[in-house]
Amino acid sequence: MPPHSHISRHAPLVIGVLFLFVVCIPDRSIALQMDANGYNDMGIVFQEKGDVDAAIENFRQAIKLNPDFPEAMYNLGVALQAKGDLDGAIEQYRSVLKLKPNDANTYGNLGNALKSKGNIDGAIEAYRTALRIDPENGLIHYNLAITLNTKGDLDGAIAEYREAIRLQPDDANAHNNLGIVLHKQGNLDDAIQQYREVVRLNPDHVSGRYNLGIALQTKNELDAAITEYRAVIRLQPDHMGAHNNLGIALQAKGDLDGAITEYRTTIRLKPDHLKAHFNLGTALYSKGDLDAAILEFRETIRLKPDHTEAHFGLGNALQDKGDLDAAIAEYRIVIRDQPTNAAAFNNLGAALQAKGDLEEAIGVYRTVLVFQPERARTRYNLGVALQSKGDLDGAIEQYRTLVAKRQDYTVGYYALGEALAQKGQRQEAVKAFREYLHREQDAPDTHQRIEQARTRLKELEG
Repeated sequence: MPPHSHISRHAPLVIGVLFLFVVCIPDRSIALQMDANGYNDMGIVFQEKGDVDAAIENFRQAIKLNPDFPEAMYNLGVALQAKGDLDGAIEQYRSVLKLKPNDANTYGNLGNALKSKGNIDGAIEAYRTALRIDPENGLIHYNLAITLNTKGDLDGAIAEYREAIRLQPDDANAHNNLGIVLHKQGNLDDAIQQYREVVRLNPDHVSGRYNLGIALQTKNELDAAITEYRAVIRLQPDHMGAHNNLGIALQAKGDLDGAITEYRTTIRLKPDHLKAHFNLGTALYSKGDLDAAILEFRETIRLKPDHTEAHFGLGNALQDKGDLDAAIAEYRIVIRDQPTNAAAFNNLGAALQAKGDLEEAIGVYRTVLVFQPERARTRYNLGVALQSKGDLDGAIEQYRTLVAKRQDYTVGYYALGEALAQKGQRQEAVKAFREYLHREQDAPDTHQRIEQARTRLKELEG
């Protein structure tokens, strides 16, 4: 079997190698007037030196001298494919198959060219034909798996990757791609197993480590995910995805400063990185840096005007800054794009309520409760708005409904006690305050209200 030159492949999406058929160069010196074999050999030399145009010229001359020269046709197809002339390459491969109908490599390269053209079904057919001829060809199983994945046939892709791995167990790229498809199917444990095998085979496999980090993060194994992202960054310091995802993992662990550093690094590498700007905005907001958060949310919106999460985050930051009109405008944009976004409705109601527009706030809260009646915060806010308006009966009704549906929403008992006391229903108010004190946990954010409840209870029982 003559040796084959090849083009290396890179996971996860690059189709496998293109082979050149080699005919041995004669020992005698090449005359000025070469035969077909000589031109084919010279074409191979030029191809291997990277001079594709000269290679094509020599392969064409070989075919001109010998129109039934399948090796030269095949090599011309490889050269044309390297130049991006897919139609020309396909024509040459089909010409080869007329002369050599059982050549698996030619069917394999035909599949590669068809896939590059977007003819997925044609590529699959070519690969399957190649495998009927040579069922132990791991590379063609690998390329078929990639193409089936592109078509959305995940089960078929998994089967082909497993077959490729059976034939080539040390192929890190095949393990990585199998992990990707298993991850798509939601089979995280098996995906992680494949990614770990990639790292065992090649500790410097950037894609394998990155994908392992994503899978571990999806499983909420944050420390392990952080380790993988840091390894990716060590191997490839400008890996934007790793910096951004590391920021997300650090933020989830409460390390806001670390997260902010990673998001800023991502933006330095790619100033228009949409997700990094948004994530930076959320981290800055959580840190209490409202002005900086507002800038990042605005930049996110500049890059993607219909980014509803950024409009919502901007609304929250503006509301916390006291710019209620601007916050209301942002919440209305969210509701326009997402008419059932209960959080946006709730915060719009809160902003309107803070402005003193109780009627509209009440209407907004009632709208939310039509399509999300279990939303405790909105029902509580509705009760507060009704109470502020002087509608104690309406407020008491909302608080009673709230604590009936959500006994764990303890502030509802406190608010019910206050409304009942204001209404003059002292015994009912005492019961509500006692229930609040029974259920509430003493913590820094609840301690003051607990003391207020005890004081009110003494007043009502005195």
